[in-house]
Amino acid sequence: MAFGFLKPVAAINGLPCSGHGLCLPPVVHSTEACGAPPRPRTIRIKEYSCWWPPLTLTPLTPLGPNRATVLVNGFPIMLAGDKFIPHPSTCTNIVIHMCPCGKSLCPKPTPYPCSILTTEDKGVGHDRTVYPTTLTVFALKRLVARQLDPLGVGFPGFSYPCSSVVAYGSMNVWAG
Repeated sequence: MAFGFLKPVAAINGLPCSGHGLCLPPVVHSTEACGAPPRPRTIRIKEYSCWWPPLTLTPLTPLGPNRATVLVNGFPIMLAGDKFIPHPSTCTNIVIHMCPCGKSLCPKPTPYPCSILTTEDKGVGHDRTVYPTTLTVFALKRLVARQLDPLGVGFPGFSYPCSSVVAYGSMNVWAG
């Protein structure tokens, strides 16, 4: 008997995560001195003006041969702690640089990619690690990931640093 909600088992099959955030390009991130780099803000703040679109769940490192021993519909399954390629933002926000013009300062709005404006992204995207919500289903001594499991520490929709979830699972293999 399963002690949790039955959900489809997640396989490493090249399908994307759910994505998170909201892209609002006209949002002013900050006002800086002329030529000064923008001060990054945390992903919790930037999630209301930046969007991290669905991105394929490609493992960060190659899978070992032992992973081929547990397959779902011919694909290896996602297990606790699996890390995936960084999740960059495709959105921009405005940074206003105050530059000298004559005897005063003139604003020069400049669009910056959100991955540069976000502390956790470091210019390339934030980490994604699957954290299974099941407590009873194991494979290779690790918890099995399922559809809607978070890709950050926390619970679905409220995890850090990535608020995305595993968007797809097997149609015919479920775990509780």
